Amino acid sequence: MSQQEVFIDREKLVKEKKKIALLSVLLNLFLSLMKITVGIIAGSASLVADGIHSLADLAAAISVYAGIVIANMKNKDFPYGLYKVENLISLVSAFAIFFAGYEIVREVFFEDKVPHIKNLPLALGAVFLTIVATFLFSRWERKKGEELNSPSLIADAEHIKTDMLSSIIVLVGILGNYFGFPWVEKLAVLIIVALIFHAGWEIMVEALKVLLDATVDRETLQEVKEIMNAHPLVEKVKSLTGRSSGSYKFLEAEIVLKTLDLEKAHKIVHQLEEEIKRKVPFIERIIIHFEPPEEKKETKFALLLDENLKPCKGLENCQKVVIYKVANSNLEKIEELNLPKEEGINRGACATLIENLAQKKVDCLVVGDIFFGKGALYILAYYHIGLAVVPSPAANPEQILEKAQTNCKPAEWFLKR
Repeated sequence: MSQQEVFIDREKLVKEKKKIALLSVLLNLFLSLMKITVGIIAGSASLVADGIHSLADLAAAISVYAGIVIANMKNKDFPYGLYKVENLISLVSAFAIFFAGYEIVREVFFEDKVPHIKNLPLALGAVFLTIVATFLFSRWERKKGEELNSPSLIADAEHIKTDMLSSIIVLVGILGNYFGFPWVEKLAVLIIVALIFHAGWEIMVEALKVLLDATVDRETLQEVKEIMNAHPLVEKVKSLTGRSSGSYKFLEAEIVLKTLDLEKAHKIVHQLEEEIKRKVPFIERIIIHFEPPEEKKETKFALLLDENLKPCKGLENCQKVVIYKVANSNLEKIEELNLPKEEGINRGACATLIENLAQKKVDCLVVGDIFFGKGALYILAYYHIGLAVVPSPAANPEQILEKAQTNCKPAEWFLKR
């Protein structure tokens, strides 16, 4: 899986959120005033009621704007930030959506008055303008909310969509009553109110998950885990948990490192934290705890072989690398890599080979003789890859590995010689 580095400009992000939320406030203000005014002029009670419903949308939009502003305020009493204010606003918006659905049901099913339309073209024009404006704006706001990872903007987009759906009901009601089929309006209400309550339910559940510190999404956890596992000195990721807060995520991990050097371990952890923040968007904080190497239940051996499939004794003779896993006396071939036959392994490629073996979590490199220079030995030592010398021409991989298991030594041992 290829990782793409990301950079989050926090100030620009907040500014963009505030701009979108303010546009939502202005849109809802315009729609509510237009529908109430046109409803009075055209004599449409349902349009006036829908305008009053838009005033509730206006209040919700103002709450979203206020939530974004408050969520990004800094306060020493809230060291983890006020980001959850966004999720709290999302929860309020969900209940506003439920209330909007209730209002639509009440207006259609429990109102005995049939609207008397004085100006049908004007009423239809207002309804069509509302439908188009809310449809386009809700789609755009939801897209931007997903890009900015803003739950409050996503919730507001769903809320505005309910205004579009209620306008469709108004349109159906106007036409149904105009042509003498009032039951059409009630059938449309049943379908659309179900959609409204479904949208509100999803927003409410997501907001409650964050407010109750549920774990972050699996995709983010998997991406972070892959970054940590890709480090050659990470032996295992024991646990990875996290929680969301507004747009941002807080993560905590426990890993096993292939080193007993505390200074080196701290450096690796710092590198991982920086890399994760670069590659995964909206990570506010990640804390990584490390543990020393565990007793291994399996060992990976890399056999550096010549053209006769014997452990090679010189750089120019090495033609192939075969990786085996040994666990409980069971031998399993994992991978086989061919090296350039015309060149063998030159000294520059030797370091690259060792780094590639480290990426594959190899524990011991098996050769027929010591032909590595100090540079290569230092690289082996850094990645905690041992070195086993099997000089005799063993007949098969089983015999080679049997000898390798008994005499695999740390690279530091060869440096001291």
